[in-house]
Parts: sequence; structure tokens; C-alpha cells
Amino acid sequence: MKILLKELSEKYENYKEDNLHSDFITHNELKNKILRLKESKNFAINEIGKSVQGREIYSIRFGKGKRKILAWSQMHGDEPTATTALFDIINFFQNENDLTEIKNEILNELEIHFIPMLNPDGAEKYKRENSFNIDLNRDAIEFQSDESKLLWDYAQNLKPEFAFNLHDQNSYYAVGRNKKTAALSFLAPPIDYVKSINYTREKSMQLIALIFDHLDEIIPGHIARYKDDYEPRAFGDNLMKSGISTILIESGYYPDDEKKDFVRKLNFVSIILSLYAITKEKYKNILYSKYFEILENNELFFDLLLKNLTLNYNFRKFEVDIAINRIKKLNIELMSFYYESKIVAIGDLSIFYGIEEKDLSGCEINFDENLSVDSDANFMIYQNSIPVYEVKSGFLFKTS
Repeated sequence: MKILLKELSEKYENYKEDNLHSDFITHNELKNKILRLKESKNFAINEIGKSVQGREIYSIRFGKGKRKILAWSQMHGDEPTATTALFDIINFFQNENDLTEIKNEILNELEIHFIPMLNPDGAEKYKRENSFNIDLNRDAIEFQSDESKLLWDYAQNLKPEFAFNLHDQNSYYAVGRNKKTAALSFLAPPIDYVKSINYTREKSMQLIALIFDHLDEIIPGHIARYKDDYEPRAFGDNLMKSGISTILIESGYYPDDEKKDFVRKLNFVSIILSLYAITKEKYKNILYSKYFEILENNELFFDLLLKNLTLNYNFRKFEVDIAINRIKKLNIELMSFYYESKIVAIGDLSIFYGIEEKDLSGCEINFDENLSVDSDANFMIYQNSIPVYEVKSGFLFKTS
């Protein structure tokens, strides 16, 4: 697997799907990519249903093995990274030159099913929920939404051996309590509140531990274990209970990867390594206890952390840190992104980290009613009563 990891990492650009942006994809773009696959005899395309607003939801099937694998992406509409990675994986299997023997082994052993963009209505508005504001990943009991019922029925009819639940998480997660962001977080979802481990869950843990050992070589310290609190309404927990070994992959943040192209590549590598490990049953040699050696992720990062500021308030001076987060929003009319920013914490923030940090010792801010938690992040920073920095829309600018 080390050779496969090296080959996939070095040749990824040969497989990366052109004209699909890692941070946003429309339903029409996805539909055009899928319909083009109909020209290939190696892929079976099926429209498995429609969203609440009538957008088509497709499955893509390939491979001729007896063991079935299911992966779906973008059940949260604003989490597109893995959707693009699934098309990179399809390109890998279409490529006739590289790693032919390994590809043939996978395709002869497995039958692989992808459902990209389960929530096209949410994707169109770049929001988490579907068109009437249901979180699909909290709808695995009541099936209030058409999209949720589609996924559940597909999985129960297919009965895959493994399922991959592909998500994005925000940039605020650290690996353990370290100053390293969680580029990927893995989870073998629990089946009950006491987090019991049965054979189904054990297989997921073994596979995650195996993939972690390999990926940690290329991004040491940037892979975490997602917190395994039981959520009885979530798909992963319920699919695991139904006998399907489920693996959740959260695409997080890697330094200087704002558009998540590198994290997209990590998804690509992770899933192909997983398919090969399943094919060769390499995970069976791994102790599931290794899964618990992966550090849990913790929300310890802010987008901008301003440290050691002097706050002037009521003729007194206080030393404070200020944390600011930026929320990415889509302007639907212009089809472009912008940021809304908020001050999220003020005080002693020494146990936290900033994706961007600035030590402002010797600088001052003046208290006013607009400088408070949950207020917009717009204020001036002074040194000797002279403005030296401005925080504008959550970004720090030098005034001169």
C-alpha cells in the first residue's frame, strides 16, 4: 500500500477532474459530468430520484465484483469537497495507463456505488440544509425529506459491506490539543449511547486505523478522530446499526489550502487506499484498538486571533485577546463568495490558536458597544493614540 500511496500522491494531477472547483459545484455542472459518463460502457448511471425541488439525484455504479461499496457526498449542501474528489476517483479508474493491475483487482472484487450531491437544493444555495431547512443527517428516523428516504432505501436495497459518508468540517478543529489543524477526521459511528463495539463497527475501526497509518506519513499530525457521540438520528449511526460498516470522512482545513484542493486530493487518496485495503482485506490484520490511538479533534482554532491587546474601559486598562471567525457566504446573483465576520470571544484565549495570529502587545483598543461578542468584526487598533491596524470584515490590515 505504500507504493500505491506514493503513486496516487505523485500522479494525482493526471486524474483531477478539470473545471470542478473544490469549494463550490452547481447541480448543472454535476449533471453534465454524470451524463458524459453514459458514453462509457464501464459506468452505469441511474437517476434514483429527485430532490424536493425536483433536481435529479444520480447513482454511478462501476466494478463487477460481488462485494458492494457505497459512498455518498454533499448531504450537506455547503460541503462539496468530496463531491469533486469522487469524480477524480472516476477519472483514476478510467485511466488505462497507471496502476492497471491494482485497478483491475479492485474492479474485479468490488461493485462500487457513488451518490454524489445527495442534497442538490442545498448545494444550489450553498447551505447545509435542504430546500425546507431539514438537516438530512438528522433525518435517518423520520425521513421527513425525499432525499433522506432515497439514501436510506438505496443503502438497504444494496446492503453494501462498507459505506463512506463524506462531509466537510470547518477550519476550527485541531488534532488533539495540538497546534495542527485537522485536515481529515475519521469516524466509525457508534451504534448506541454506550458506544458498543460489534463486528460491523470493528471493521470500520480497523480500516480507519490502517488508512491513518499511511496518510500520516504525508501529512503528519493533521489527521484526527471525530468525536464519537451517539446521534440516534444520523445516517452513519443507523447504517452501522443495520449491519453496514460505515466510515465518516470529514474534510477539514490544511494550512494555505483555502479552496481545499489539497484536502480534495486527500479524499481521493483515502478512498482509493480504502478500496484497495477492502479488496485485499488488509484491514483484518489491524487491531481495532489502534483506532483509539488517533487523537480526537477539538475546536481550538479561530480564523483570526489577536493577542495581548490593551483594552481601555472606564479609565482602566485590561489585557485581552480577541477571536474572530469568518463565515463563507454565497452571493447567488453574482455567483461569488463573500465573508461575514463576527467577534466570537474576548478575554484570556491562551489555550486557543489562530489560523492567522497576531501578537499586538503595546497596542490598544477603545471599548464601545460595538466591540462585543457576536458583533461585526470592524474596529481600529491604536499605538500611542495613532491608528496602526484596522480590522475590517474580520481581516487585519495595517493602516500605513
